[in-house]
Amino acid sequence: DCGTAGALDAVLAAEGVERIAGPHCYSFFDGNAAFEALHAENIGTFYLTDFMIRHFESFIWKGLWLDRHPELRDSYFGNYSRVVYQIQTEIPGFREKARAIAARLGLDYEERITGYGDLAAFMAQAAEATPAG
Repeated sequence: DCGTAGALDAVLAAEGVERIAGPHCYSFFDGNAAFEALHAENIGTFYLTDFMIRHFESFIWKGLWLDRHPELRDSYFGNYSRVVYQIQTEIPGFREKARAIAARLGLDYEERITGYGDLAAFMAQAAEATPAG
């Protein structure tokens, strides 16, 4: 539920659609239990996924006007201490891009090979539950 503050659940319930458990994709990509432990270990973590690496420049750097006002970096990211790249698939050059993002933000870098975490099992279960048509 990225950005609806829980409103998505009401719509899904009304439509009879099940949502994967977890507060956001960072949690279910890592696995909800593993993410909870990772987050508790260091609440000051900025997470990257394959999608976020692809769109970092437009969503974060330009979207937050850091391209025009780099002095805002510390205001936005001053309470973060690390970047964790959750690697779903091995995409050539993405580890380097993730490291460069961490350096650009002035944060330590870590990576975790997560695959699709809880999402893979959820999708397989949903596929099995769907009647053939």
